[in-house]
Amino acid sequence: MAGTHCNHFSLEVEELKLPHSYVLLRVPIRRCALAEHMVHLLAQSQQGRTVARKLTLAASRAAFEGEGLAGEETLRVAFGPDLEAIHAQECTVSRCQQSCTPSYRLLLLEFGFEEEAGQISEKECLELLIVAERA
Repeated sequence: MAGTHCNHFSLEVEELKLPHSYVLLRVPIRRCALAEHMVHLLAQSQQGRTVARKLTLAASRAAFEGEGLAGEETLRVAFGPDLEAIHAQECTVSRCQQSCTPSYRLLLLEFGFEEEAGQISEKECLELLIVAERA
């Protein structure tokens, strides 16, 4: 049960071309949809934007210039909502339920996003666990 992957976690592979080389690097990109959504929401307020910048990878920080984020697809978050690493072995339903979801809600509430914070609960993570056990 504890090893069941969280549905917010995904692993993508991006290809990077090295300058002055024929080598093409395939780089794994670990993503957390819950953290990316949280940062996208935080970036909508001036105070939240400061925190959002700290949680994103350097390549994503350019998206914060101007009037906020261009879109969630350009966003790469360095940490989960609980400020722990995004990693396949650690992104479990149990972590989502016990750590990420409460942290998500607390951070959104801190910056005045009451409605958005109320839209997710630990129960959703529990439902994900039940679905995973049936599979």
